[in-house]
Amino acid sequence: MGKMKQNRVKEWNASKRWNPFNSYKLLAHVQRWKQIRRGKPIPPPVLITVDPTNICNLNCVWCNAEFIRKHRKNSLSEKMLSDLADFLPRWGEGNPNWKPGVEAICVAGGGEPLLNSATGFFIDKVVQNGIEVGVVTNGTLIDNYVDSLSHCTWVGVSVDAGSSQTFNQLKGLSPEKNSFENVVDNMALLIDYAKRHNTILGAKHPSYGVSYKYLLYKDNVGEMYESAKLAKEIGCKHIHFRPAGTTWDKMGTEEEITFSKEDVSLYEEQINKTLELDDETFSVYGVTHKFSSQFERANYFDKCYAIFMTAVIEPPADRNASEDAFVMGLCCDRRGDEKLELAGNIVDVNEIQKLWGSKAHWKILDGIDVAVECPRCTYQPHNEIYEQVILNDSMTYKFI
Repeated sequence: MGKMKQNRVKEWNASKRWNPFNSYKLLAHVQRWKQIRRGKPIPPPVLITVDPTNICNLNCVWCNAEFIRKHRKNSLSEKMLSDLADFLPRWGEGNPNWKPGVEAICVAGGGEPLLNSATGFFIDKVVQNGIEVGVVTNGTLIDNYVDSLSHCTWVGVSVDAGSSQTFNQLKGLSPEKNSFENVVDNMALLIDYAKRHNTILGAKHPSYGVSYKYLLYKDNVGEMYESAKLAKEIGCKHIHFRPAGTTWDKMGTEEEITFSKEDVSLYEEQINKTLELDDETFSVYGVTHKFSSQFERANYFDKCYAIFMTAVIEPPADRNASEDAFVMGLCCDRRGDEKLELAGNIVDVNEIQKLWGSKAHWKILDGIDVAVECPRCTYQPHNEIYEQVILNDSMTYKFI
């Protein structure tokens, strides 16, 4: 596979290199991933994503789920979310080779997760069952779920702007809307509540808490510094920047997202300035190591073993499916792509364990053409580490 020039722009201050966005944390799971073998039982993933709904109240210009929002406007039922909350802690039980259960859940989506009225109930039940939860939200409905969200390890709010004008422009809102101010107020409300109630989200831990998420786009690069000042002012633990990527269904079309040399140069200027705001209470992270120097995709791996390391539980694909059904997807970057779905319209959560590591699962891996089909990969480091460290032993990792 051809290699593009990798990004060398500073991402974070050296004193904070052990942070939530440092992909080397994947090395902590070497022993688990060594058990990914064809024809053998495979342990449950450490992390699984649950999409409560494909419905959204915004229309972001880069939406990574536009395809399923158009064709699969469904939600997970409260019964299914309840069943999942009970199943995920015991997934894989009975096998002496591993500890059963998923350890963390990312509640995100092909839509806004808080538009599903059962999402708060799901978070509460999962936390009670001993699983850590992180939530990705657009922030517009935080005020309706403050207590449930306060028990999450982190809540990432996709603000992606530093002004109301840019926010409305990128989110498909009319100019007179004050949604930006409402989102900022909601974040401040959640931060204050978590601190006052001594919940995990309000803990002093530098990696827990509310994060100001910022997807970089040609129209918002210049507002990075102002956004970071605002995030710090309202008490966010950190702000993190990541280039927006082209979705799987728009690769090779005129809708591909690209960055000019001027855009990248402005980013370098802004990230260096923004890093000056970094201190013991607030962190600045520029997450660009999964991209080339021009913020293009940089998938330096041959096979996608990440489909054995994580999964996505999505609302049913068929509008006529049972209201208590779900889709077992394998890639958050290719939501809606049937080639990356292990099964659709499942009504029994116990089917997950039967499907995981099955011949059908391996057939999907064999059929993925990474170079042709895959957009920017969230799990690029997973795959590269798996191939280089576990399969090839390039680091002779046993010699610590």
